Amino acid sequence: MLLGVAGVAAAAVTVGGIGWWARRDADTGHRVWSRTGTGSRVALSAAPQSDLYVADFDGTVRALDLRTGAPRWSAEVASRNPADSSFGWPIAAGDGLVCVTTDSHVHALDAASGAVRWTVPAPGGYLSGWTDGPTVGGDVFVICDGRVHSYDAATGEARWAGPLEAACGPAVAGGTVYLAAPAGGISALDAKTCERRWEQPAVGTLVDRPVVHEGVLYLSTSAASASTGAAPTASASTGAASAASASTVSALDAATGRVLWQRDDLGHPGVHPAPVADGTLCLLDNDRVIAVEASTGRSRWTSSVPDGLGRGMSTMAVADGRVYVALNDGRLHTLDLATGRLQWQDDPAEFGTEYTGLSLTAFGGVAYRGSRAGLYAAGIPAA
Repeated sequence: MLLGVAGVAAAAVTVGGIGWWARRDADTGHRVWSRTGTGSRVALSAAPQSDLYVADFDGTVRALDLRTGAPRWSAEVASRNPADSSFGWPIAAGDGLVCVTTDSHVHALDAASGAVRWTVPAPGGYLSGWTDGPTVGGDVFVICDGRVHSYDAATGEARWAGPLEAACGPAVAGGTVYLAAPAGGISALDAKTCERRWEQPAVGTLVDRPVVHEGVLYLSTSAASASTGAAPTASASTGAASAASASTVSALDAATGRVLWQRDDLGHPGVHPAPVADGTLCLLDNDRVIAVEASTGRSRWTSSVPDGLGRGMSTMAVADGRVYVALNDGRLHTLDLATGRLQWQDDPAEFGTEYTGLSLTAFGGVAYRGSRAGLYAAGIPAA
C-alpha cells in the first residue's frame, strides 16, 4: 500500500512537473540565445543567411552566428560622439556589404570578414535624420539634410544627392529608388542617374518607408488625396477604423506609379507595413496586426496583440510563415501568417521599461530582437 501511495504521489509530482515545464516553456517562449549588456540594432542581408549583423550601442559592429550568437568578427566604426547612439547606429546589409551610419560617417564593411571597404564623411560633416538608416541595393543610399545621397557600393564615391526632400528612407528595387516627399506624394528615380521616371501625387504623407514586392509598391500614408485612375477601393472590414481617423494603404504599379488599390479603413494614422510574404501584406496598428491580400487589398484576418508600455513603440517582422511582434516591455508575440492565431509568446520574468526604439528581424523560424537592454533570439529553428 505504501509503495502504491508513493507511486501515485510520484506520478502526481511527475505530471505536475511536466505541466510546470510546459507552462514555463509557453510563458518564456523558445529562447535560443541571448546577449546582455550593450544594446543592439540588428540586420540581415537578402542573400542566404549565415550571420546576423549587429550595431551595438557602444559603436561596435559585429557578425554573429545565427544559431548560437557566437561572434564571427567585430569592427569599430568612427563617430563624432559615441554617446549619441542612444538608439544604436542604424545598420543595413546586402550585396556583400554591411553599412552603418553614425553621426559623422557612412561606413561600408565586408560582410564576410568585417574589413572596412570604405568610409566617407557625412555630407556637411554631420549626419542628421539617421534614424531611417541606410539602404543597400546596388548602391548605398543615405538620408542626410532631408535628402537622399547615393554612394557607389564598391568605392564609396558620391554619385548624386536627390533634388527632392525625403519624408523617410527610400525603397530600392530593380534599379529604381522610390522616394516620398514630406508634403505627400511619391516619385520613382533612376538609381544611377537620379532621373525621375514617374511621380504619383495622389497619395498622402508616408509614415514609413515604402515596401516593394514583385513589381508592386505598398505605401502607408497619414492622409489620402483623390486618386486619378485608381482601381476600385477594396471593401471595408468589419469593425475597422473610420476613414476620418485612419491611415490610407495603397498599392501602386512600381513601373508606372498607377494606383492598383487603396484602402482607408485599415488602422489609425501611423500604421506600419511589413514586407510582403506568401501573398500577404501585414500592417501593425498599435495593438492589432492586420493582414490583407497583397494583390487586391481584401482583408484576411485581424489579431490583437498587447500594446506594451505605450502606443507606437512596438515593431514587427514577417518570415517563414510567421508574424513576430516585439513590444517595448520585453515581450515577443508570434502569430501564424495564414490565420493570425497566436503560436507562442515570449514573456520575460521581469518586464522592462524601454521607451527607446526596438530592432527586429527574423529568419529560419527565429526572431532576433535588439534594444537598449541587449539582444536575444527566440523561436523554433528550422531543421
